[in-house]
Amino acid sequence: MGQQCCQTCNKTTDEEKREILVPDQIIAQTVSIYNENSSSEFKQSVILLSKDEQYEEQPENAFPIESIKIPKQIEEYLSTLPEFNYQMNTRGQYLGAFLLKDNSQYDGEWHKSMRHGKGRCVFPNLVYYEGSWKEDKIDGYGRLIHPEHEYYEGLFTNGLKNGKGRVTQNNGAYFEGEFVYDKKHGYGIEVWPDGQQYEGQYFNGSKEGRGIFTWANGDTYEGEFKDNKMEDKEYEGEWKDSKMNGQGEFRWNDGRKYIGSYKNDKKDGYGEFNWPDGKYYKGQWKDGKQHGIALYKGKDMPNERQCYFEEGKRTKWIE
Repeated sequence: MGQQCCQTCNKTTDEEKREILVPDQIIAQTVSIYNENSSSEFKQSVILLSKDEQYEEQPENAFPIESIKIPKQIEEYLSTLPEFNYQMNTRGQYLGAFLLKDNSQYDGEWHKSMRHGKGRCVFPNLVYYEGSWKEDKIDGYGRLIHPEHEYYEGLFTNGLKNGKGRVTQNNGAYFEGEFVYDKKHGYGIEVWPDGQQYEGQYFNGSKEGRGIFTWANGDTYEGEFKDNKMEDKEYEGEWKDSKMNGQGEFRWNDGRKYIGSYKNDKKDGYGEFNWPDGKYYKGQWKDGKQHGIALYKGKDMPNERQCYFEEGKRTKWIE
């Protein structure tokens, strides 16, 4: 009997173990944590907070509301985007949805009356953000959405794009690469809706350094860039709005050369294209392709002949 009593007295319940393991300076609290399987639901979890990390019941200069109201324009935009899930890191305390003095609506974690942790915010200028916060600033990984023109997903520091991320424009153009304080800086890839693409280095927002530019028709330039322009003079001619427009000469490293008219980065009008094997085309171009009457000489042809091209293909000889 004595032995049995001793075993009973030494038995400790799970609740007693938790009380023993939690020191006096630690306080267990139940908070709501973002449910990564839903864009709007939260789930309950228990975290441990030190006495120094206790939070006020309501943030200063913020008024509690039932929930944030996402404008229809933002909701429609969000429905076109891939699902975006992020996991709460519980560095702040979830207190519900609040209306801020600047008319922003915030639903997420707080720390000492500052947005801190993970949360969602609708700004009064119809900008929407979801992701990480630090001391009331967008900071860490998140997604910033401007329904009128673009959205960005990636890293932030102190409210600015900083680190790896991707900006997608509403017209389909996008940039994916490195940012330093809101500017493209470092390695990146930029793609336009018409198929043009740049891959290479950026400096302070501009193409600068080594890069490869590919036109919609498949032509490429590989070399140095400075202030968004090709630096080693592979193209010499007229520009407008950072595109080849007017008369110009383009040379390739393999010996190909084009001299003629450009329009919005594409051969358009009269131009002469020479190949290193002696072949050439002298005639009309349209939207980057041979189109119209021309003089043509193949590498095995003894003399040039007059012919007709349609959208880059020779359709008939003209006697």
